[in-house]
Amino acid sequence: MKRIKLTKAVLIIIIINLSQSLMAQNDGLFSKKPYKSQTYFSFGAGVSLLQGVPDNIYQDGHGSVQVGFVKELPFTKRFSFMSGIELERLTYNLDFFPNLDENNETFIQAPDGIKYTRVFQNSLNLSTQARFYFKANNSQETSNAFLQTGLRAGFNLSTTYSFRENDQNQSINLSKVSDPFHLQAELMLGFKGDYFKKLEILNASTFGVTYQFNSLLTAKNMGTIRPVHLTWRFLF
Repeated sequence: MKRIKLTKAVLIIIIINLSQSLMAQNDGLFSKKPYKSQTYFSFGAGVSLLQGVPDNIYQDGHGSVQVGFVKELPFTKRFSFMSGIELERLTYNLDFFPNLDENNETFIQAPDGIKYTRVFQNSLNLSTQARFYFKANNSQETSNAFLQTGLRAGFNLSTTYSFRENDQNQSINLSKVSDPFHLQAELMLGFKGDYFKKLEILNASTFGVTYQFNSLLTAKNMGTIRPVHLTWRFLF
C-alpha cells in the first residue's frame, strides 16, 4: 500500500510539473504584450501636392520636413497603439500675391517684380494611430513589416507668405486667412529590424500618404485647397 501511495504521489508531482510547463509555453506563445513600450525619435521629409488650386495660379514644387517622437504601446504580437508629437515645416510654391484689406481677403496673380513667392507653414502635430504587423512581433528586434493608419491633429504655429521685390526679401503674415487647426488622415507602410539585407536604409523607416480634410487657406477666392503629403520617415 505504501508503494502504491508513493507511486500516486510521484505521478501527481509529474502531472503538476508538466501542466506548469505547458502553461508557461502557452504564455510565451500567446502573451498579449511582447514588450512593454518603445519610444522612437522620428525624422522625415517628403513632397506635397495641392488639390483645388485655382487654374490661374501657377504652382511648382511643395515639400515638408518633420521631426518628433513616437511611442509604441503593444497590445498583441500583431497590433500596437501609436502616439506621437511632431514639429512640421511645410513649403508651398505658389505664384500669387495676398490682398488683405480690412474688407477684402483675396489672392491675385503675382504682379511684375514679385518673385520667389512661397508660403511657409509651421505646425505642431499630435497623432493617434494603429499599427498592424504582418507577422508575430515577438520582440523589439524582430524583423517585420507593418501597416500603420490613424489621425493627425495639428495646431498652426505660423503661416507666412514670403517673396522678393526690388532685391529685397519681404514677408506677410497669413494668420488671418489660414485655419488655426487642421485634421489629417494617414496611411503608412513600414519596416523594422533587419528586414532588408541589401537595402538597409529601408529598415526602421515608414512610407506614407497624409490627406488633410480642411483647406490650406480660407480666403474667399481660393476655394478649397487640400494638401496631400507623401512622406518618408526614419525611426531611431
